[in-house]
Amino acid sequence: MKKKTLLILVLLITCSALIIQCENASKNDLEKTGVIKPVPLPVVINGFHFPEDSNLIYKWVNDSKYSPTNYDSSSIYQHAWGIWAGLTDPTQQVYAGDSLLVFETWMGLNEIREAVEKNISVCDSSFSKTARATLTRPKQFEHAANFALQNASKFASSKKESKIYRPAENSFTQWVTVSYSPSAACYATNTQIFKQSALNKYYTKDGIGQIPVFPNTAVTIKPTYLVYHDSINSLLRMPVWLNAPVPPDSVNPSQFTYCVYIDIKNQQKEGKKLTPVLATDTDAADIAKATCNLKDFISFRINKKMADLMNQQDSVQGMNNVPKEGYGKAQTGEIAVLVGMHVTTKEIANWTWQTFYWTPYPDSPGIPSSQLAVKTRPAGLKGAAAHYAANAAYVMLTPNNASNTAKNAGPMFGYNPYLEGGFGPATFGLTNNFNRNYQYGMQTNCMNCHALAVPQTPKKGQTFGQYSTDQYIHPYQDSLFKNQVKLDFAWSIQTALINDTIPYWKFK
Repeated sequence: MKKKTLLILVLLITCSALIIQCENASKNDLEKTGVIKPVPLPVVINGFHFPEDSNLIYKWVNDSKYSPTNYDSSSIYQHAWGIWAGLTDPTQQVYAGDSLLVFETWMGLNEIREAVEKNISVCDSSFSKTARATLTRPKQFEHAANFALQNASKFASSKKESKIYRPAENSFTQWVTVSYSPSAACYATNTQIFKQSALNKYYTKDGIGQIPVFPNTAVTIKPTYLVYHDSINSLLRMPVWLNAPVPPDSVNPSQFTYCVYIDIKNQQKEGKKLTPVLATDTDAADIAKATCNLKDFISFRINKKMADLMNQQDSVQGMNNVPKEGYGKAQTGEIAVLVGMHVTTKEIANWTWQTFYWTPYPDSPGIPSSQLAVKTRPAGLKGAAAHYAANAAYVMLTPNNASNTAKNAGPMFGYNPYLEGGFGPATFGLTNNFNRNYQYGMQTNCMNCHALAVPQTPKKGQTFGQYSTDQYIHPYQDSLFKNQVKLDFAWSIQTALINDTIPYWKFK
C-alpha cells in the first residue's frame, strides 16, 4: 500500500513538473514568436455579469426610486468598474517582453480593416495575431480641427472663439489604439461593414438606413497614450487633470496647469502620496513630491515596427514639417503611457458608456469623476488599474430619453479630459436644443455624440456627421439622418472605411 502511495506521489510530481515546463515553454514561445491571441472580456469581480441582462440595465436608468433623475448611479458605476477590471486583467501572454492585459490582446482598427480586405475570418478561437494594435493619431482631433475651420465664421466676432485643436507637443505626442473585442471584430469581418460597398446596401433613398447592430457581447475601446520621445532621462513630466475649470473652457493636455513626474526606474516608495506641481515649477523638492513610479501606470515600450508605423502616419498627414512639436520622431524604446480610455459595450441598444483616466488622487478625483465612483470601485482592483478615475454616462439626459424641452430634463456629462477636454465652441456644429450654453468638450456626452455617427463627412453648412454637446438626439431625426446610413454609434467604422466603390451619397 505504501509503495502504491509513493508511486502515485511520484507520478503527481512528475506531471506537475511537466505542466509547469509546458506552461513556461508556451510563455517563452509567445515571447519569442510574438503571437497574441485575443481574449474575450473576463468576469473577475464578484457580482459583475457580462453581458448583463439589458432589462436590468434599463431598470438602472429608469428607476423611479431615484427621483428626479430616475438614474441608479451606484449600480451603473459598479458595472463600469467590473468592465474596467476585466479589461485590465493580466493574461499569460507576453509580447516584446511585456506581459499583456486583456485589452492589449484585442485587434485594432487597422488589423480588422486588413482582415476585411483579405476576407480573413477572425471568429475562430484559434485565431491569433503577431503584433500590438497600431498606435494612430486620434481621429476625433482631426474631426475637431476640420469642424473648427468650417465653423470659425460663427465665432469670428465672439469672445468664445475656439482655436483649432492640435496639442502643442514637445516631449510627448498623443496617440490611440481603437480596438474591438473578439466578438466585435468577428462581427466586423462577417458583415464586411468596413467596406463602402457593404454600407451602400443599407442606404434607403429619402429614408434612414441602419447597419446590422453589433452583438451584445461587443466591446469597443479607445486606449489613449502619451508617447514620450525622451527615453534617456529617468523622469518624465506628465500633465494631470485635477478638476474641471469653472467656468467651462477648452484645455488640452499640454495646457493642463499641474503635472507629475514619472520615475521610469521605479525607485519611489510604494503607496507614496503625490503632490502635483505647477507645470512651470522647477524646484527640486517640489518635483520630488510630485514623482511617482512608472508601474503606477499601464504602459509599454515602443518597438521598431511600431515606431516606423507611427512615423509613416506623421508623413502621410503632412506633419513631418514640424519636428519641434514631436511629429515624425518616434524611435525604438520610447515609452507609451496610458492616460485614458473610452469604453463602450453593446449590452443595451444605445450601448453603455464609461471612460477612465489616470489621476494622482485615485481616492479623491475631481470632475468628471466623483466620490460615488470611488465608493463603488471594487476592492479587488489593484496595482496600476486602481490609479484611474471613472466617469460613466448611460443616458443622454435624465430622466432617460427626456426630450430637450422637458421641464424636468437634466444633463448627463460623460467625457475624458485627455480626449474631449480641449474641444471648444467651434468644434460643435450642431445646435444644442437643450442648453445653448453647452459649448465645450467638458459639457459633452458620449452616447449622444456617437448617435450621430454616419459614414459621410459633412461639408460647411451640413449638420449630419457633426459633433454635439450634451442634448437628446432622436435616433431617427430626419434633419440629421435622412439619406444617411446610421453606424450603430460606431464612429470607428467611418475611421476605418474602405473605399471599394462609389459611396451612396454620390449616387445619381
